[in-house]
Amino acid sequence: MENADAVKRYLYNWDGDPYYSQLPEAPRFLFAKKLGRPPRDIEGYVGHWLISDPMKAVLERVDPTAFGFASCDVILSDGTAGPRRWLCNVVRTLDALDEQASEFRMFDDAAGKMYVLTGPTRLIFRDEAVRSAHVFRMKFMEVTIICDQTLKDACRQVDLKGLSFVDVGKK
Repeated sequence: MENADAVKRYLYNWDGDPYYSQLPEAPRFLFAKKLGRPPRDIEGYVGHWLISDPMKAVLERVDPTAFGFASCDVILSDGTAGPRRWLCNVVRTLDALDEQASEFRMFDDAAGKMYVLTGPTRLIFRDEAVRSAHVFRMKFMEVTIICDQTLKDACRQVDLKGLSFVDVGKK
């Protein structure tokens, strides 16, 4: 990101609006061979995703209210405009984990509850809490993003690159 000094401080919150509406300017990325391979359809960037137009289209079609987007400027090494990209974040957080049916570690102290997904883990979610959501963050472990088979299938149909899924319902 070429203009990180101007926009990076706005990117550190994912509750609701991840401050995209407050960005003083569009995030500007340089794509150059000397910096490495070109980005795939989805790449991590400081807790956000840098995504392509096809990836954005899938996310908006499958679960339009789950995401926040910020349009990015992309510059190629020769100075011309590059392919359209978006910063993206999951803005929905749900308290949906069925703690009794799941297998995981949890800390619950004066600082509050926190889920830990190391060691044997199997997560079961309450249907009445998830309802029609296809994507969400876990309330007590907001760095973890949960999606369902609908989103996985939609991404595979379009043959998006850079995605990785882990089945948290199996040990």
